[in-house]
Amino acid sequence: MVDVLKLAANAYIRNWRIVSFFSIPFFLAFLIQILVPTPTYVAMGATFLRTGSMYVDLTTFDLALIVASFLISLLLVSFAVVAINLVIKSQRTFTNIRKEVMDGLEKYVVNVFWLYLSAWALMLIVNLIGYEFELNSWLMPAFGLLISLPLFYAPTAMVIDEYRPVVAMRASLGMIKRQPLMFITWLVIGIAALTLLDVIFIALAGFLPYARYFVLIANSFFILPFLIMLQVQIYLTKYTILK
Repeated sequence: MVDVLKLAANAYIRNWRIVSFFSIPFFLAFLIQILVPTPTYVAMGATFLRTGSMYVDLTTFDLALIVASFLISLLLVSFAVVAINLVIKSQRTFTNIRKEVMDGLEKYVVNVFWLYLSAWALMLIVNLIGYEFELNSWLMPAFGLLISLPLFYAPTAMVIDEYRPVVAMRASLGMIKRQPLMFITWLVIGIAALTLLDVIFIALAGFLPYARYFVLIANSFFILPFLIMLQVQIYLTKYTILK
């Protein structure tokens, strides 16, 4: 795992300019959720919908605004995830980064977007069912964990191996089974980094009005890109010939 961490760190340092450029969609995606007056909130590097707010004075315009802002944000996130994956793929396979990124960007972004959208739709349905029957205390966390496993490496499998979504989800489960320690280590690093940023935000929020934007910048341009690069490097351990 130490070698994989070094590879991820070196890849980030070597490609920080292009990675920073492709991380702008992360920033825009979360900025939309903050600026648009919808019942959503950002925490631990993710966007969440306040389900209870959907039943209180929610107009058609409000619903359309929620859907539109979410779809735009999801498309931007898909773009950033795919672009960073392509950067690592290009570096590890010794191909031209610009050509690799431009040639595969549209196809991969569409596939990853639909994968994320399908997963989100399922989670929303389960969330609403859990809210209706007062089961959200355990139903949503359990389902969230269940659906996150096949999604974890799926975008990377779709970009690196050009798998279709269903095959990519199976590959994700296989990779977690093959390298459970690396998967757990990634989770620990991610949770620790995102939690630290949340703690910083809470500490600064009292006397720094725009603290959440500094945290948003750190999440978008440093934490999330590095975590994705680490994820790709872990996935590439299945190909021991790549150094």
